Amino acid sequence: MIDKIVGKILSDSQETKSLIGVRKYDDNNDFYVGYIVDYTDKIIVLQHISKYGLEDGLLIEQMENIESFETDSDYLLTYQLLFPNASKIEKQTVKNIEINDEENWQYEVLKNKFDHGKLITIEINNIEILNHGYVLNFDETHVQINAISDVGVEDGTQIFKLSDITAFSVDRLESRKREALFVLKSKVK
Repeated sequence: MIDKIVGKILSDSQETKSLIGVRKYDDNNDFYVGYIVDYTDKIIVLQHISKYGLEDGLLIEQMENIESFETDSDYLLTYQLLFPNASKIEKQTVKNIEINDEENWQYEVLKNKFDHGKLITIEINNIEILNHGYVLNFDETHVQINAISDVGVEDGTQIFKLSDITAFSVDRLESRKREALFVLKSKVK
């Protein structure tokens, strides 16, 4: 039998389609976000919602495999905002970028306004950690960005040496999601 606390979380999610997080045992610290479609004492059916706010299949899981449930975190509230607004994530519009073989190629790319005013990602020293942000300013040695977090909020100003930048990208789906959240959250304020 499901205890009162878990039962309330499941029934509230089912009735209101409020999103919850479900963490399974031994699942590499990942968790699934969605709302409860149905449940019994032993099984839940979760409508999984992708990080882009799209319905992403049904997860049918045994209660005994669930380590914890999460509600009302900032991360979940971001999903709750994006879910009915997934169509606000724009389609990719940047289709070509002017490049050349200059030694300071990073400066040349920035000088040609490759970002088109969109959120960019910056890879530093071939490390897959990507920094997302809007270009605020740049010169021949540095670039300054207004960083945007994965939940669509400003995350401070970051300055990078151009010589440390090994890759740029623009108009990626993750960046477009962050932009949409940033705009949606700006309207809520």
